[in-house]
Amino acid sequence: MDLQSPTFSFTIPSIHDGCKLECRLYLPHQLQDIEPEASGTSSATCGAIVAHPYAPLGGCYDDPIVGFVGGELLQAGYIVGTFNFRGAGGSEGRTSWTAKPELGDYVSFYGFMLNYLHEVNATLFTGQNEIPASKASRTESRRVHLVIGGYSYGSMVASHVPTLDVMLDLFCDGTVTPAAIDEIGRAARKIAVQSTRRPPANPDRHADQPGPRAATTISYLLVSPLLPPVSQLLTVFSALSVNVGDQTSAQARPGGRPADQLSAHRTLALFGDQDTFTAARKLQRWSAEMARMPQSQFRGCEIEGAGHFWREHGVETRARQSLREWLRS
Repeated sequence: MDLQSPTFSFTIPSIHDGCKLECRLYLPHQLQDIEPEASGTSSATCGAIVAHPYAPLGGCYDDPIVGFVGGELLQAGYIVGTFNFRGAGGSEGRTSWTAKPELGDYVSFYGFMLNYLHEVNATLFTGQNEIPASKASRTESRRVHLVIGGYSYGSMVASHVPTLDVMLDLFCDGTVTPAAIDEIGRAARKIAVQSTRRPPANPDRHADQPGPRAATTISYLLVSPLLPPVSQLLTVFSALSVNVGDQTSAQARPGGRPADQLSAHRTLALFGDQDTFTAARKLQRWSAEMARMPQSQFRGCEIEGAGHFWREHGVETRARQSLREWLRS
C-alpha cells in the first residue's frame, strides 16, 4: 500500500518566518470505525510524520519512498502527515543553506500533529482524558503517540527536532502564543473536528481553545539517514536550533541532540548497504554505537542490496517487511 489521495490538504505557517507550507493528512479507515463507547479497545491514538528528501534534487511529499513508508504506517492504523519544506512543491520560500529554516518548517508540522492528535483523542475518547493541560497531571489512561520520521534529508531534519517537553511547552502548554503557533493550533482543531465528524468533546469549550491533553510519547523513523560529511555540508557545519520568528533570542529553542533523542526513544533506522551518500561501514558503525548507548531503544536495520533511492530489485519489499515488524513490536 502506498499513499494515495489525502483526506485533507491545507497550509500552515512556518514558525521560522511565517512561510506557508503545503500539508497533507491521511486518515486510516479505522478512525472512521471508532465509536466513543469502544474507547477502551486501543491504548493510543497514533500518528506519524514522513518528511521528504532534499528539495533542490526534486524532493517533495510526492516522493515514492515517502509514499511507501507512509502507506505502511497508514495500513498499520496511523494517521499520516506529510508536508513540503520551503521551496518544494507549492510551499513558499526557497531551500536554505543551513537547514535552520527547514527545521522550523518541520517543527511547525510537528506542532500541528501534536495538537491534532490530542484533539482527535479528546473527541473520540471523551471519558478517559478529561484532565488539565499541565504536564504534571498527564496520565497514561489513553496516550497519544507520534512517529517523527523522514527520508534522507527529511530524516536529518527530523533527528534534530527539539525534545518532546520543549515541543509541548511551545505548542500545547505555552501561555504566550506567537501568531504562527496560534494559527497552527486553530488549523489542527478545525481539521480534527472534520476528521471525527463529531463536535468537540466539551461543547462549552470555544473552538479556538485547546482540548484536554493526554500523555504523549514519540518514536523516530529514519529512512536512509544522512551522516557526516554530507549532513554537515547541508547545514554548513552549524548547530541546528529553532527560531520562532525573527524576534528575540529568548524565543529560540535548541534542537535535540540526535544521539540522545534517538537512543532514548524507540527508533528504527532503515538503510541499505549500497547507499551512495553514506558508506555502508559508516552506517553500520553509527548504528552499532547508537545501540550500545545506555538503555538505548535504537534499532538499525540494514537491507542488503539497497541503495539510497531504494530502486534495486526486491529491496522495497524487504524494507516494507522490516517496517511492519518494527510497527508490530
